[in-house]
Amino acid sequence: MIGSLAAVALYFMTRTKWTPPSSAEPYLADIMAAEYRHNMPKYLLARLLYQESRYRQDIITGETVSGAGAVGIAQIVPRWHKNVDPRNPIESIHYAAQYLTSLNERFNSWETALAAYNWGPTAVNNAMKEHGSKWLKNAPTETQNYVSEIWGDVA
Repeated sequence: MIGSLAAVALYFMTRTKWTPPSSAEPYLADIMAAEYRHNMPKYLLARLLYQESRYRQDIITGETVSGAGAVGIAQIVPRWHKNVDPRNPIESIHYAAQYLTSLNERFNSWETALAAYNWGPTAVNNAMKEHGSKWLKNAPTETQNYVSEIWGDVA
């Protein structure tokens, strides 16, 4: 029993939480301000933006666009989000924070908000109605991985 407890304690003492890469440095002040303003868990937005853009300049500037038409640091699809310039990283950071927060308020869960950011709130809502508490297991693998990778790094 002591061995198991020691192993668990060692795991939690040595586990390193995710930290933003050096490529995020130009954006960290705005990311941290947005996280603070929206009372987000530390680095949740930073980690989401990493998942979306890897902080690659070709993605941030809009030179590279996803197959779904998502653009910029937060991979915003312009046809669904007309009130933001996705090629403006600072505007996109604050918009993504506000949008993720609104999803959290709607679903009362940061994990579910992440799924909705990735898959869309209507799809998440429909999956919840159809599958109840097992809805995430019925989401696309991409969405399941998106949630587990991001939340696993910051929770």
